[in-house]
Amino acid sequence: MTPQSITNFRSTFEPVPVNRYVARIRRGASMNNNVETDRIMSFRCESAELPGRSHTTNSQQIYGPVRKIPYNSSYIDTTLTFMCSNNSMAEKRYFDEWQDEIQDPDSFDVAYYDDLTGLVSVDILNEQNATIYSVDMIEAYPLNVSSINVGWGQNNEYMKFSVTFSFRKWKRKIGETTFISKGGLLGHDSAG
Repeated sequence: MTPQSITNFRSTFEPVPVNRYVARIRRGASMNNNVETDRIMSFRCESAELPGRSHTTNSQQIYGPVRKIPYNSSYIDTTLTFMCSNNSMAEKRYFDEWQDEIQDPDSFDVAYYDDLTGLVSVDILNEQNATIYSVDMIEAYPLNVSSINVGWGQNNEYMKFSVTFSFRKWKRKIGETTFISKGGLLGHDSAG
């Protein structure tokens, strides 16, 4: 393989910007949320993470170096950060209510699992606002809603908080996206 010139590299490679994404949240098993609320929450998402995945392994050694044999997938909790609006901090109230539905703050009764989970989606966009990568976090719920720091000296700051979501698994959405396959040739992702 011969080295490429910088010009050739730039003409064949365009990095994905980190500031072009849409995060959507639908709460509850039926997920019949108010569409307007879902839209507002997506606009208030200041930062998001694409979820990670790892494999749980068993070590096996018959002869020579140890092999790590994968036997299960582990899905890593994901954090989204939200800005608070001057509209009674509706974004914080949204997650307060969700947490209250998970466990009643007075009786401490916990909801059925199917009733407390929702769906969190993150779509990555290119410069033309076309979705180039998209994931759904299935059976998601707010595991942790962070505290909010306030202070007299923070004149030019705005309130924000982070929500760490736990979820059963994530799935890449099915689409016709061009990608580089193992062989280095362009292909199409149609299986999700």
